[in-house]
Amino acid sequence: MICDAHIHMGYYPRDGYAEPFYYSPRRIAGLMHRCGVDQFIVSSTCAQVEELSIADMIREAREMKRIAGNRAYVFCWISGRMLDEDPKLSFLDCGYYAGIKLHEAETAWNQERPDDLARILSEALSRRWPVQFHCGESEGMRPAELAKWAERFPTVNFDFAHCRPMAEMAEVIATHENVFTDCSYMPPEQMSRLGDFDWRGRLMFGSDFPAYHARDCGGFAERYRQHTMRWRRMGLNDETGFKSYLRIKE
Repeated sequence: MICDAHIHMGYYPRDGYAEPFYYSPRRIAGLMHRCGVDQFIVSSTCAQVEELSIADMIREAREMKRIAGNRAYVFCWISGRMLDEDPKLSFLDCGYYAGIKLHEAETAWNQERPDDLARILSEALSRRWPVQFHCGESEGMRPAELAKWAERFPTVNFDFAHCRPMAEMAEVIATHENVFTDCSYMPPEQMSRLGDFDWRGRLMFGSDFPAYHARDCGGFAERYRQHTMRWRRMGLNDETGFKSYLRIKE
């Protein structure tokens, strides 16, 4: 079973094109089907181009659920603009979302808006929703920095996405039972190092599509299959972490 924990839909800039390309729900769901993906987590791409309206994002989520049904778990990428426009987060009541996506480079929640971040995480707690944080080596995004939120909200499941820096991420996972990670947008040479660490069943497969497709527009399906083959050769069980993160019961 292949479960992809990190997919996007929406407008994304592509190398060599003046205008961003629209990766529609139908296109995304079709690609996942052709690549043998059984279930996937998908959010918008609101940080990549001028943001869509809240109503547009809800329509996009509705279309994905209509096409993919229970194969798709749609996360709401909450931006600072969205929270300022709707402080009560009433857009989360639309019935199509199953989690929350946050990106520190788009809105500096951790560094500049910690009270608002606490409010968003409290909403996730009340709904029993998982949260996906973009994680990396920049200030405010490192696993050890974001771990304080996992400690403050111990019953919320967090995906510190991209598994970087890898050694630091492994240390955080070892000490925080509610922290997961994914291998999205990970080059082969880094992916080969995943087996050096104990991920305690909380490492998830991910691709970050369409991020790398936008920079290498041809042969997506073949590249995706190579990515999954590397994952399987390492003997990693992608289904276990995915289902634990989403609290999917057998």
